Amino acid sequence: MPLDTDPTIEQIITAMPQRFNPDAAGGLDAVIQFVLTGSNGADYYAIIRDGACRLFEGRHQQPTLTLKMSTDTYVDMAMGRETGQNAFFKRKLTYKGPINLVVNLHKFFTR
Repeated sequence: MPLDTDPTIEQIITAMPQRFNPDAAGGLDAVIQFVLTGSNGADYYAIIRDGACRLFEGRHQQPTLTLKMSTDTYVDMAMGRETGQNAFFKRKLTYKGPINLVVNLHKFFTR
């Protein structure tokens, strides 16, 4: 039965560890910071290390990659309505960190 509404930002982001695909991430060792703005905005970071993904609320002191976007943009990306590339070109997404990690990040998580 289809959902009438999207999952909340909290539901989507807290499910990241369960959606993590360690085979796709290989031996990645990184800290991904999410700065989510707008309604229900919050900061989260994911530590990807040793074939696992752990999620924390707050800001990490030295993230490998920082992604900043609105909660609406994050939900659209998670639901497959927007790609990271399109969000970046529309200036809905900014990043600081290695471009190769930004480009491949979506491959590390299933929908």
